[in-house]
Amino acid sequence: MRRLEILQWTGLLVGALVWAAAHVIGYGTTEASCNAASPTFGIDFHLWEGLINGLAGVVALTAALAATAVLVLTRDVSYEDDPPIGRIRFFAIAALIANVLFVMMVVLYAVGSLANTPCVQA
Repeated sequence: MRRLEILQWTGLLVGALVWAAAHVIGYGTTEASCNAASPTFGIDFHLWEGLINGLAGVVALTAALAATAVLVLTRDVSYEDDPPIGRIRFFAIAALIANVLFVMMVVLYAVGSLANTPCVQA
């Protein structure tokens, strides 16, 4: 039961946390690459954005796999059953749906970041 709880919370929270972290770190990467001292430090915007978003995508997929594992391990249980097993299944269903959304947000953010030309004044 403890292993299911750990997988359930991993599946529920990690996707959101990794998307938020990638978004904030990506903003910092943009600021650092547009800084006047950027050539001194050799910050390549597209390289760092690709690495950050690639890692975020892999971790979000891992969170979706954790939620899927909980669903498979509780396949003979309904989410309407008594706690804690019913609640674990309910959160696993919610985590799988949320992680599909978070993976898509990471992909869209990566495509937008990599297609962007930073540091251009309008």
